[in-house]
Amino acid sequence: MRHVRKTIGQSLGIIALSAALAFGVNAMRPDGLPLANAASKSSVQLDSAAGEISIKDAAMLFITNRAVFLDARSQLEYEMGHVKGAISLPPREFASQFQDVKPLLAGKEAVITYCDGERCPLSINLAKHLRDAGVKNVYVLKNGWTLWKAEKLPVEAGGKGGAGMSRLPGALAGKTQEGICRDCEN
Repeated sequence: MRHVRKTIGQSLGIIALSAALAFGVNAMRPDGLPLANAASKSSVQLDSAAGEISIKDAAMLFITNRAVFLDARSQLEYEMGHVKGAISLPPREFASQFQDVKPLLAGKEAVITYCDGERCPLSINLAKHLRDAGVKNVYVLKNGWTLWKAEKLPVEAGGKGGAGMSRLPGALAGKTQEGICRDCEN
């Protein structure tokens, strides 16, 4: 009996030492698991000063339904394919469409604008319009459409853009090339 107690005591000591070592290593790692306050701490890093968001963080916000995505490309490009659930809001239509879109932005952690191409200014211009209109937590996903597709994240085609905008004539469909933005320089 004494031998059994000693074995159980040693086993519990080894388990306790292993757990303490594991928690210590996890606490020291920059990418450690969030064990304390896990419910209140988000793995998404939003830097409002920078105004940009990484594809990783945008995807996490998409998966958890904590963001609204606004497609700044033309309606034609939007209909050819866009982030699933995104709303079409080209900057040149901001003044006429914003009041329809504004209620859809409420209650989300982030509003993410995107277009296509590294030098595409449309998402930056749309973000500026949104901030000027008082919208908080606006982020730009640079080269968003290309990155989104490259990561094989959910996409869809067609649709009215979510703001009541009409579809373009079918004769115009397919007139743009992949990765080419009609309204900006790529």
